[in-house]
Amino acid sequence: MLPVVPGTLCIRRDLLLALGGWMALDTSEDTGLIIAANAVSDGYFISTPSMLYRKHSAQTTAQDFHNEPEHRHRKRLIIIARAEALSSLRSARLN
Repeated sequence: MLPVVPGTLCIRRDLLLALGGWMALDTSEDTGLIIAANAVSDGYFISTPSMLYRKHSAQTTAQDFHNEPEHRHRKRLIIIARAEALSSLRSARLN
């Protein structure tokens, strides 16, 4: 679970473009972007709440397929692989 709702992300345009934008996933593409950004760039949280998050039965994240364990697992593997690849590039550049 992320400590932030990815929909609240504010990102510099050059970083967004360098990362290739949002991931080509059926859901969690915003989560993939925020984790990729975290792998290559420092950021910060503001303490002031910036949104009220409400879930309703028609939204994508409330659908059965979104929470199906195998689907979630495959999606997480893709997101983690991208972040690890980016992180290793950052580490190699710093060494």
